Amino acid sequence: METILPAYTDFIKLEEETLLLLENYLGQWAVLSRSAGFVKQWRSSKSGLGFCFGTYWDIDYSEKQCRIFLGATVNKEISDGNIANASYYMCVVEGTNEPHRILRKFHFDYMTACPDQRERHPRFHLQYCGRLPPQMKNLGIKDDLIIPLLPKVDGPRIFFWPMTLGLLMNIAFHEFPCDDTEQIRKRGEWQNLVRENEKMVLVPFYQRCAQLAGNRSVVFFNEAYVWPKASKS
Repeated sequence: METILPAYTDFIKLEEETLLLLENYLGQWAVLSRSAGFVKQWRSSKSGLGFCFGTYWDIDYSEKQCRIFLGATVNKEISDGNIANASYYMCVVEGTNEPHRILRKFHFDYMTACPDQRERHPRFHLQYCGRLPPQMKNLGIKDDLIIPLLPKVDGPRIFFWPMTLGLLMNIAFHEFPCDDTEQIRKRGEWQNLVRENEKMVLVPFYQRCAQLAGNRSVVFFNEAYVWPKASKS
């Protein structure tokens, strides 16, 4: 399955729309006020080398005081204007001011075929655990918190739909609701943003899935995988 994502510049515009809404509108809700501050920090430090953003807010989860971390990293191909890879993470940490245990961590990747890959994998995939991204380390989470989850175990990688920051936050609003996020999720401004993300990313993805699933000459699930490129000698 070849990539159906927009060009890098268009994709980053979509991500920045999410951050703009977060900074100028959603930040008025207490639960996301800290996130609006992270957007301001990102604005002052961003560069043209790629998109990188991380944030968190506090939640009640499984009768525990927890902190949910969300973030994204998107890189551009050097040779053209396409996306080289994109990774999004969601992590729930027990404890707020003094995080002491990671309860759940998932990441969602888009990866192209690279010469240094060890094995085939779905181009778009969901993976449990994995290593800590730099954004989480910058926000005070230490590597030793993730060791019990065996971050070096890479499999399985589960075929999944493409992710964006807006879609990831919308999942978090549904999965970890509170009064503030329930109000945000119902607002027209937020719903319009999610629709825009779905139109640009999910619609072409599912259209391609339908084409492949109806093609008698291929096995759809096999087409979801990409193989390592042969190294140049």
